[in-house]
Amino acid sequence: MNALLAQLDHVASVTVGSPLYQIGAEHVAGVIALVALPIGAWVIRRRGPPTLAPIDWLLVALLAASGALHVGLAIDNEHGIGVHALFVVDAVFLGVVARRVIRGSRAGRLGVAVLVGSIVAYWVAVLSGEAPDQVGLATKLAEILALAIVFRPAPNRPWRRAVSFAGSVAIGLLVVGTAASSWIGAFRVSAADPSAVAGHHVHAGSVPPPGSIFPVVADRDPTPAERIAAADLITAARAALARYADPAVAAADGYHVNGLAGIDFHASNPKYENDDRVLDPAHPETLVYAVAPDGRPVLMGAMFLMPKIGRPGPTIGGPLTVWHAHEHVCVSLTPPGLSGLLSPLGACPVGSIDMPRTAEMIHIWIVPGAPQPFGDLDEAWRRAYLQAIAARP
Repeated sequence: MNALLAQLDHVASVTVGSPLYQIGAEHVAGVIALVALPIGAWVIRRRGPPTLAPIDWLLVALLAASGALHVGLAIDNEHGIGVHALFVVDAVFLGVVARRVIRGSRAGRLGVAVLVGSIVAYWVAVLSGEAPDQVGLATKLAEILALAIVFRPAPNRPWRRAVSFAGSVAIGLLVVGTAASSWIGAFRVSAADPSAVAGHHVHAGSVPPPGSIFPVVADRDPTPAERIAAADLITAARAALARYADPAVAAADGYHVNGLAGIDFHASNPKYENDDRVLDPAHPETLVYAVAPDGRPVLMGAMFLMPKIGRPGPTIGGPLTVWHAHEHVCVSLTPPGLSGLLSPLGACPVGSIDMPRTAEMIHIWIVPGAPQPFGDLDEAWRRAYLQAIAARP
């Protein structure tokens, strides 16, 4: 064990998570453009502000904010000339609608068309490969709120209830569509480089899926010494974990194996989670089991957890042994366990809470032939392996 610890080499690298929970670098210019809003408000006040209801002032503010953000996006150089032009056109029309409201007119059909067009354009963009982030989501939610104000029925008009009901349905569909397109888009853009995700690291230009934090590492091959260190670690883990092939032995040692089911069952051991050991093959914080088609439990490997959040894990195998963390996972309190990921709109399932970040972790798969001994084990590969286990006499 001392020889193993002597080889520990911490990677000084930057970690990156899904843009879905952050502000994308290409949208910073849009946020900066918001400083124009106080200037515009000052100009309007100097000229004598019109008499508007508070709800109309809110509508003007929302339209102006969205327009300013689109101007900032048009300044950014990440998009092609065609997309830049669309940003400018969107900003101009948003400004036209805001001007109509300031002059005392209703936003009308033009306002509805501009806002719905902007929202749907966002859906198309994220489903086509643009990574959604908090700026984009906030802008679309502001536009949906503006649309709700535009949809409000005029007083003393017939069919007010019908109009109000239709508007409510439309707003609900737009909220669901914005959340769903952002969720789908976030996973699609991360799938553009599945090899990076499988290896639990990202290269420049790669995007992690929601819920995961990976270090940005150099795209290089491991050195001979790193290959030997990684192979030795797998050998040590296989020898140390062999006794846990029997879940009863694991239970006697403190692992939570009750309810063992599925092909990715994580049995944690609170005793080892707080013992300050780091990457000790004889004391893994979590064992990973799967159940073969014949009902036989199979020990697939183990997960090792760092004792503190923010402390990097040792990468004795260089790019072969890269650790990762998770962000914005939803934790159920009754019963304790993971219940999902934080949604694009910032909500966890009922009865669970958001965990902003976990400690770093790494898996070691001890089953023969595992294609990624330290990364993700493909579900199709797991099922094929379990089928082979069940076929054995």
